[in-house]
Amino acid sequence: MDSEITLRSDSRYWRDIWRQMKLARMATPGFESAGAYWSNKKNVTDHVKSRTRQSWQGKVDVQFRAMNIPAGARVLDIGGGTGTHAIPLAAMGCDVTVVEPSAAMREELQKNLTVSGAGPLAVIPSRWEDVSREELGGPFDIVMASYSLSMMDIGEAIEKMEACCRGTVHLFWFLTSPSWARVSRDLWPRLYGRNYPGEPLADCLWQILYEMGIYANLMTERKKETIYQSIEDAVGEYSRRLNCTTKEPEEILGEYFRQQLHPCGKGYELGGVSCSAHIWWDPAGRR
Repeated sequence: MDSEITLRSDSRYWRDIWRQMKLARMATPGFESAGAYWSNKKNVTDHVKSRTRQSWQGKVDVQFRAMNIPAGARVLDIGGGTGTHAIPLAAMGCDVTVVEPSAAMREELQKNLTVSGAGPLAVIPSRWEDVSREELGGPFDIVMASYSLSMMDIGEAIEKMEACCRGTVHLFWFLTSPSWARVSRDLWPRLYGRNYPGEPLADCLWQILYEMGIYANLMTERKKETIYQSIEDAVGEYSRRLNCTTKEPEEILGEYFRQQLHPCGKGYELGGVSCSAHIWWDPAGRR
């Protein structure tokens, strides 16, 4: 029994589980990768419009307090998107580098940066898997990836994060299925005749870190559900998320959201609870 446990802890078992789940999603009819989805300019602009400044600022403030980033720190933001974290960090004097492959995201980032009046930041227009150490320059005090772990080989991605970090690595990921995954799970059989395989969650990520000899810290956070201004807004978003191109799927979505959305003070809320995980560690502390 002891030898079996040792073998499992030294293996790539959980890295392979992560990869298999990613491959299963890619092989599912109707699936669109995160890279393809966020390369669509309309998806990006609609996403930005759906977020209220107050709710997202509160979430970012919680993350910043948890990471305890000092002014002037050198920060690497992997999958930095429209600058949700990078721009406030640049405003507080941090030396920020963003890795963002989506041109639509980078365009929105530049708009937000101009409006904010924050200091300059560096942008690398690549996937994390394709970034070289030379492009990154010197080591970073903070390496972070907030809900951007789309990598197929997550172990290799983490090794690269550690290699360029002189401080702490921070990963934010789903602890329970987010609302979009629950909607996909409910609707995929009706739309495509197949079950939706889902996304590997933070429990899988934690096991991967353990196999790599990384004994990280973990904090959980309960996430607020998305608010839609109207049922039509929800149908429109998920028509794109689920690759609906004809009228019949949109009718299915309309029926679904009329049942699932509940009126609230700001519009319509999707029921259910989502939890996220903040996982962090000091790579130098284990070398």
